[in-house]
Amino acid sequence: MPAPFRNHRQGFTLIELMVAIGILLVLGVMIIGFLRGALSMSRTGTSRGKAYETAQTTLRTLQDDLEQVLGAPAHPTGDTYDLAFGVTQDPWGRQILFFTRAWGEEQSSLAGYDSGRGAPGQGYSKDFSGRNVGDYMRPSRGNLEVVWMLEPSGTGMKLYRAERSPPGKNGLIDSIGAWLGRYVPQNPGQAVGPDDPVPGAFLRERGLGLDPQPVRPPAQSIWDQFDLVADNVVSLSVECWDDWGGKTQTWLSGRDGPSMTWSLSGRVAAGQYALPRAIRVTLIVAADDPIAAQSTMLGDLGAQDTSIALEDTANFPDVISPLAYLRVDGELMGYASKSGSTIGSLSRGALGTKAVPHKGGAVVTSGFGFQRIIQFPVSR
Repeated sequence: MPAPFRNHRQGFTLIELMVAIGILLVLGVMIIGFLRGALSMSRTGTSRGKAYETAQTTLRTLQDDLEQVLGAPAHPTGDTYDLAFGVTQDPWGRQILFFTRAWGEEQSSLAGYDSGRGAPGQGYSKDFSGRNVGDYMRPSRGNLEVVWMLEPSGTGMKLYRAERSPPGKNGLIDSIGAWLGRYVPQNPGQAVGPDDPVPGAFLRERGLGLDPQPVRPPAQSIWDQFDLVADNVVSLSVECWDDWGGKTQTWLSGRDGPSMTWSLSGRVAAGQYALPRAIRVTLIVAADDPIAAQSTMLGDLGAQDTSIALEDTANFPDVISPLAYLRVDGELMGYASKSGSTIGSLSRGALGTKAVPHKGGAVVTSGFGFQRIIQFPVSR
């Protein structure tokens, strides 16, 4: 009789199944790790790209403004209010930049085209504020007042710009000067402290919502003219190259370095050059997670201390960067060493800010630094 048919095929043994499952697990872990790494790289690249885009857009807008700064009245009927350029400080010690520039846009907008064609009695009585291009404007004389300033609060990182035409007494620049004169620190010579009323009062006047029911100003208030440029700016600083008497010889800080303040009227009165030869803009932009450089300060920091302890320093710029700055409240600090949780060799009151004491637990912020040198056409 023929031998019965037998199926010689056999299934996997238990050991073979375990080996196969182990290999699949290893491959799965490798794939997950790869995907996580790719996702992290994507998020990092997105954060860097956003910071870069913010910086370039801001610097381009500021350069467009500064390249049209006026060295003489743009119109024969212009008066002294047609000319202004200054760098001053807000109550936190951070810089405010203001100037008048040529208003080239008046030739391409309804506001500019219609400007001054009729008498005030016919309705031609409005100042241009950037938001009312459909109104009947007063004669612009070809000039525009511009102010750049950071939100004056200890931790706010919003950068604002306002514009107004025509320049004049009690206009945009005069109103900022009046505000600076009104809100002064309780301790002269120092930045605003926690008991000073400046930040809350200013933000309430701007209607930015610090209080549940913020007090809004009249519709034509000067604060309503400010527009947000960027909301993640650690610092905007301006250094002025001063040609008078060969004062400025280098962009490095020091006796022969650039000026951190500027008063056009003061320089004219002293018989000096009204405008700087050029300015250098330093812009520091904070990045989002996962590369956000933000931490909490461990312990108090005196006005003369040169090292600071943080909970985490991982994302703070390396000391090899020439733009390694951090900000505590309104004060900027350069640094030259970073070891563990300690950042040392601090340069207190950097870029024109004021060195003041800070309480433990304060938020410390840094970001990517960008610089651009802008030369005024009238000084070329």
